Amino acid sequence: SSNGRNKMASLRPLRPAGSSVRGAGKTLPAGRRVFKVHAEIAPPATFSTAKVPAVHPVISNVNLPDPKTITRTPFMAGNWKTNPTTLQQVHSLTAMLATMASNTARDKPDLDVEVAVFPPSVFLPVVKSMLAHTKIQVGVQDVHFEQKGAFTGSVAVGMVASLGCTHALVGHSERRTLFGDDDDSINKKVRAVLDAGLKPILCIGETKEEYVAGKAQAVCARQLAGALHNVSADEMRTKVTIAYEPVWAIGTGLTATPAIAQSVHAYIRQWMTDVYGAQVSHTVRIQYGGSVTPETVDTIMACPDVDGCLVGGASLLPDKFQRICNVREIDQTVKKLWAQEVVGCGCQLGESPVWDNSRQKMYWVDAPGQRLWEWDLATSARKWQFSETVGCVALMESDGHVLLGLERGMCDFNLETGVITTLSEFETGRNTRPNDGRTDKDGNFVIGSYNNNHRGDAKEIGGLWRMDAMSNKLTEILDYSFRCSNAICFTPDGSKMFFCDTPTRRVYTFDYNSRAPLSNRQLLYEMPNDLEGGPDGAQCDNMGHLWVAISGAGQVVRIGPDGLVNMTVELPVKCPTSCTFGGADLATLYIT
Repeated sequence: SSNGRNKMASLRPLRPAGSSVRGAGKTLPAGRRVFKVHAEIAPPATFSTAKVPAVHPVISNVNLPDPKTITRTPFMAGNWKTNPTTLQQVHSLTAMLATMASNTARDKPDLDVEVAVFPPSVFLPVVKSMLAHTKIQVGVQDVHFEQKGAFTGSVAVGMVASLGCTHALVGHSERRTLFGDDDDSINKKVRAVLDAGLKPILCIGETKEEYVAGKAQAVCARQLAGALHNVSADEMRTKVTIAYEPVWAIGTGLTATPAIAQSVHAYIRQWMTDVYGAQVSHTVRIQYGGSVTPETVDTIMACPDVDGCLVGGASLLPDKFQRICNVREIDQTVKKLWAQEVVGCGCQLGESPVWDNSRQKMYWVDAPGQRLWEWDLATSARKWQFSETVGCVALMESDGHVLLGLERGMCDFNLETGVITTLSEFETGRNTRPNDGRTDKDGNFVIGSYNNNHRGDAKEIGGLWRMDAMSNKLTEILDYSFRCSNAICFTPDGSKMFFCDTPTRRVYTFDYNSRAPLSNRQLLYEMPNDLEGGPDGAQCDNMGHLWVAISGAGQVVRIGPDGLVNMTVELPVKCPTSCTFGGADLATLYIT
């Protein structure tokens, strides 16, 4: 973290380059002005409130396995919806599926994938008969919760059970939106399916409007709570499958990125852990549904909490459905991790996360939103609203104070009183503002600037400065100007500093001395052409690896001392901006 207490290690140089510093020793005068701002309390993270008391599971005393030993067999299901339209087409489709299933069983006997199809109810007997010699299971797309009676047009679950069907879809978004299925009726259907000895696939998911509003988790929690009322832990563990289908991705050609899918799936599993316990939640399979194709299935299935797919249109094309069911593990020479949202703060441009290890709190800023944030990892996050752009934040020795990079300059901010004291003006006369900064091991703050119009005029007018810990004077330490400073951080011995001008898409290392300009620039990493965006904020770990947020690519990459990416963190957002380590033992990466 910026106070130098983070675990880090050295990074060896790659490519030498000479340097001479422009403006070495040049300083800006310190000033002093006082202002006040007000503080507000933000709502807590949605992920931290996973328990839904409306669910009343019936917990049994069976001996459940250790979650660490549980493996989940992939489950691929094909929902034919109101297709095909004729019996002849059904015969053709089913015959091809049967042949492919037989060939797969012969040629790949070790392939461990469970497969089911869900044809229209009128075709169930035909499909069930034609697939009887295969391992493909057959289910029904919807059932009525009553066993029999005057319910014209409805299909009772006992009827499909008598045909030998094994599964039933419940709560599909099209049933919810087009036929008015609500949480109460869906719960009755789930209960009827279980009582008949069939296995329900419970479909949940949010609309595009709900997703954009950040309500995906809340919607899934409500739907889970409503549908699983009085469903026992035993039934969850042995019979129930959850299918997450973002409504905005069903039949639209749009697919949630793997990071989006994993984020919601992880939340669903956490919800089940809170309600049913870890042994049950680690057993339940969670499918992803929404325009799944052979081209996307492997990356979706690589997510640790995605256990299968509910396939729509592609399940009507036997070749494509076979390729989807023939899911393979991706050979990942680059290890992949998945980030989960913990604070829904709605930042326009979150920046400059810094961990206060002594107070166990995280700070970050929303630059254009003109806010400073504080969070203790447990309760609601607190924010302060300003009237100007807040470029960065750093810790100060004075208890209850932080250093802020504001448009007016570098300022001491009292968290309790709201008093702002200007310590040093910043690049007066230039169309710039403070942007990215970190504290070196001697307590000096290294801060780079941001051309406010760099996407318009592309002028390289920004400077890199060191703010003296004792005098507050700013000294320029880089011999060239740039557009947008980022990735400033240090190796643990303090001898190397990282830096990038984001539009160039290159990250450099420099020799660092707290009393001298930067020298010996060496290229560490250049983004590949197939990766969008640019390097943003960064932090170094205790092995000398640099973690860089790639804004525009939805990733944080870890770059080794050899300049190669050896790990990626996938995020459910496109533009991560910075990162740092925090929490117990500094073992968690936090990303704005």
